[in-house]
Amino acid sequence: MPSICLVIDGGSPFADTTSTVLSPLFDRVLRTGVGMPDLPELALDLDDDASWNRMSDALLRRYGALDALVFCAPPVDVPGGQVIARQWFALREMLRLLPEGERGVFLSQHLAPDDASPARAAAIEGQRIGMGAAVIDGIAMGRRPRANRLVLDEKAAPSAVAETVRFLCDARSAFLCGAEVALDATLSEGDSRLDGRTILITGATSGLGRAAAVLAGKLGAFVAIGGRKAPLAEETLAMVREAGGDGMVVPLDVTDASAWARGIESVVAARGALHGLVNNAGESVNRRLDQLTGDDLGFLLAVNYTGTVLGMDAALGALRASGGGSIVNVSSVAGIRGGPGAAAYSTTKAAVIGESLSRARALAGDTTRIRVNALQPGLIWSDSVADSLGEAGAQAFRARIEPQTPLGRVTTPEEVAEPLCWLLSEAAAPVTGQAIHVSGGLELNFP
Repeated sequence: MPSICLVIDGGSPFADTTSTVLSPLFDRVLRTGVGMPDLPELALDLDDDASWNRMSDALLRRYGALDALVFCAPPVDVPGGQVIARQWFALREMLRLLPEGERGVFLSQHLAPDDASPARAAAIEGQRIGMGAAVIDGIAMGRRPRANRLVLDEKAAPSAVAETVRFLCDARSAFLCGAEVALDATLSEGDSRLDGRTILITGATSGLGRAAAVLAGKLGAFVAIGGRKAPLAEETLAMVREAGGDGMVVPLDVTDASAWARGIESVVAARGALHGLVNNAGESVNRRLDQLTGDDLGFLLAVNYTGTVLGMDAALGALRASGGGSIVNVSSVAGIRGGPGAAAYSTTKAAVIGESLSRARALAGDTTRIRVNALQPGLIWSDSVADSLGEAGAQAFRARIEPQTPLGRVTTPEEVAEPLCWLLSEAAAPVTGQAIHVSGGLELNFP
């Protein structure tokens, strides 16, 4: 069957760009308000409930379920109440028009608020909460759409909008649900490749770190593989080379400031530059709060939080000397919504998010642009889960988490590596100071 995408054009200045970039991704892109003599219902009255119903009825008769629905927000002069209502209608029709299961894509675009526009800020907050509720309602209806938000500065570069829409609608964002990506007015100077860039990834000896290293190499990066276990680091390096990339092993204990200094120095000596840092190394201790000790918290703080801070401190000089770059700090959905047995782990991962956002603000005035973002995965299914919880414990944890995840499943290291590497690329040049969820929507429905 042909794949069909519907663009709800609310008058956004980016509707043309959005429709154009979606055309290669779907067999047919329909757009409301544009002459469709064979389907007059697409002349949608955005403020009329009956008009929305007529449109959806006509589309279901003609095409059955659609594959994607993109809502392009109204211009800034539309009152906030109307914007909220139109978004609500779009979310309702999402649950009517998209198919059962995980196939459907929903993307809602909004213009970023400013100090002079409280109505826009209210509309975005209303849509943020409304989307979460709609996604949860979708579970009961057997629909699990990848529903995400894109917030746009009015002066955002069309090329950057195009790259981000493409990312949020293709397979690279397969495990994003309930996430938000915001673009500032910075120009996007390239695509999602990493050719010629040198990237240091910690915790790259297994799981997400290894998957990110392999993908970064495949995308053209030179990958510095940071870790304490030399044999496993060499395995990762071989996988990077097999994928078509190249790299080096960097012995690194992330809790040791002098090890960081030596590691960064060795990368710059070998390559002459550093363009990206991924603070991925992390540990977990999963026990009830009354069963945890101060040593447990100290251990997690040293690796998860202090290791991230030391890495950023050590890398900033090299990134500036290289003309700027991107830092991605891997946190967790547990840093957003603490759950049972995660009182210490959640504390450290929430601190990673807070540090990332603060660093991004502090670096905003630099003439050399260094972007800092945090990434929040949900449950990544890999050998490390069983190593941490034991096989029986891991399976029990999975059985508890999957029904609470709006996309209905856990993810893989490779799925999370896709948005991570996108954030490292110049395609994401307008993205900084953000905490982006790659959790399948778990935080919407957990604990």
